[in-house]
Amino acid sequence: MATIRRLIVEVVDARNLLPKDGQGTSSPYAVIDYYGQRKKTRTVIRDLNPTWNQVIEFNDRKEKPSQVFTDMLKLDLFHDKNYGPTRRNNFLGRIRLSSTHFVTKGEEALIYYPLEKKSLLSWVQGEIGLKVFYVDELPLPLEQTIGGGKEVSGEDNSCLSVTSA
Repeated sequence: MATIRRLIVEVVDARNLLPKDGQGTSSPYAVIDYYGQRKKTRTVIRDLNPTWNQVIEFNDRKEKPSQVFTDMLKLDLFHDKNYGPTRRNNFLGRIRLSSTHFVTKGEEALIYYPLEKKSLLSWVQGEIGLKVFYVDELPLPLEQTIGGGKEVSGEDNSCLSVTSA
């Protein structure tokens, strides 16, 4: 039976971020992209050393052998424009991780990655703490996914009835 592989990204915290709200602080959130899947953390309001402790899961859709340039996890950190007088989501930094940095569950560790600039003129400082690892799971049998542990029956499959097992 084939296993289902998921990539788990635990966004733990960030340190020494730049103030970008015009009032000496930032309200950061992270946007994480992996294989066309984009997910966002919650915003931590007015904190230059935010703590998220947020777990984000991605389906690993690899159908081809590993390709160095496409097996990337991208994380962009922004200041949320809804907190402070700024009118846009200001860039706080980014990281890009190759799949060679991913380990399996049980081998993960908290690692701090320095934030990188988006362009030559970007003003960035700080680092972000992540745990990134794969989890392999067996798919649920069909009986469990349809009826939640109940027996499913039907004579001609045009009308199914569910009865308790």
